[in-house]
Amino acid sequence: MTNSTRSRVAALLAAVALCALTVVGGAAPAGAHAVLVSSDPVDGATMAAEPSEVSLTFNEPVSSPAYLVVESPDGTELTSGEAEVVDGTVSHQVRASGQAGRYRLAYRVVSADGHPISGTLHYAVTAGRPVTQAAEDPEPASFVHRHREHLMWGAGGLVAAAGLLLWPLRRSRG
Repeated sequence: MTNSTRSRVAALLAAVALCALTVVGGAAPAGAHAVLVSSDPVDGATMAAEPSEVSLTFNEPVSSPAYLVVESPDGTELTSGEAEVVDGTVSHQVRASGQAGRYRLAYRVVSADGHPISGTLHYAVTAGRPVTQAAEDPEPASFVHRHREHLMWGAGGLVAAAGLLLWPLRRSRG
């Protein structure tokens, strides 16, 4: 292998490494989306009585409409109508169910940049009649599952970049 070929291969490897670092380094999560900073009741809390209102507070204003759904231990929805949105706080009145057990609070809001934010919190109430617990939430999708399309596009881009970088070496041999 001549010095010229070695320098071309070294330049090619450096370019591929730079492309890979750009793809991996550029995949950092966006910092502009709203993030849940507190809730009432707190996720995982155990309370003696059911709350008459639930509220979520985000680190930035969210747009209206926002959706909060509270389900009793047997799966009955206890919220109706629209949630109230004031800047970064979303609140909703909750009907009493009279049930003891684990309650589910699901939310979906839209952050100031237009990105939808959703999640689920749980709290328990000790007072009330015991009921059969509704089925649990399915396991949330993994990072790879949620972003598989982006990862495939990135891998395709790397293959295309490598092909474009290797093309001159192929032509110089022929």
